Amino acid sequence: MYKVGIVGSEGYVVGELYNLLIQHPDVHLEMIYAPHRAGMRVAEIFNDLNSMRELIFTDQLELEGLDVLFLCMQSAATKEFLGTFELPKGLKVIDFSQAFRHTNPEETGFIYGLPEAKRRTILSADRVSVPGAFASAIQTPLIPLAKHLLLNSDIHACSVAGKTEALARPHPTVGITYDMLFDNFHVIKPLEHHHIGEIASTLREMQNSFDSEIVLIPMRGDFTRGVYTAMYLDCPVSLESIKEMYESHFDDHSFVHIVDSYPDVRDTVNTNEMHIHLSKHGDRLLIVSTMDNLMKGAAGTAVHIMNLMLGLVETTGLNVKPSVF
Repeated sequence: MYKVGIVGSEGYVVGELYNLLIQHPDVHLEMIYAPHRAGMRVAEIFNDLNSMRELIFTDQLELEGLDVLFLCMQSAATKEFLGTFELPKGLKVIDFSQAFRHTNPEETGFIYGLPEAKRRTILSADRVSVPGAFASAIQTPLIPLAKHLLLNSDIHACSVAGKTEALARPHPTVGITYDMLFDNFHVIKPLEHHHIGEIASTLREMQNSFDSEIVLIPMRGDFTRGVYTAMYLDCPVSLESIKEMYESHFDDHSFVHIVDSYPDVRDTVNTNEMHIHLSKHGDRLLIVSTMDNLMKGAAGTAVHIMNLMLGLVETTGLNVKPSVF
């Protein structure tokens, strides 16, 4: 039984991660380090976990004996934590912040943890950075095209995230407002979202010649969780050939499925799956995908990464049926 710990207490991602870990058959959650909440029961923050194993937030950072540590903080707090505490040799670290995404592994020690592109690297890694939700939603369906050097035009994408995306890892100085949660639909950082650079870096690693523009319109929708993405690009290859590329690439990736009709956001809610639909419109390829922003976009991928780092079957603890009603 592997021993794991969490640093941080804020946001839906931590609750989702907690829930996955305490039900995981091969790990035991030892502690959640959150000094400002020390002595509080985890279920006081995440009420839906009342029926689960009881755990108390602690201000005692006991790292010896842990196999994996999840860092669930903003970038500045993550850097401060790593600069303050000396981690035991051999402790595997999985970070949710933006601090180390696509940084130089030789300098920071962190590699980028997109399993569908970096699985072999993750297997031997000690420190891994979890991709952003919008980044995962867009770059994952483009991997087969990059592998075949077919990303040769601008990529136009519209990606709509559920309202939990804003609160997955909330900013410490920004409060929760009514419009974040109910009856609203709005654009977030159009054409300049920070995940654009993250996506471009991934695609350039797989296709050195990629220098096209990624035109991204991120939005927040009036549904609880999920990311629904529609994007198109020029691709003068037959749909049959494209589908063969996708089926071949994702055949041994457990969580990505090519579907025959436009997916519904509910098809993947509460799961670690991504569904992708492909269609041709003249020379343009339309890619529509859906996934859960808290699972495939955060906590689920983190557990997937942990499974790979520990040499476990990658689906362990992640075989969850979607909640479609």
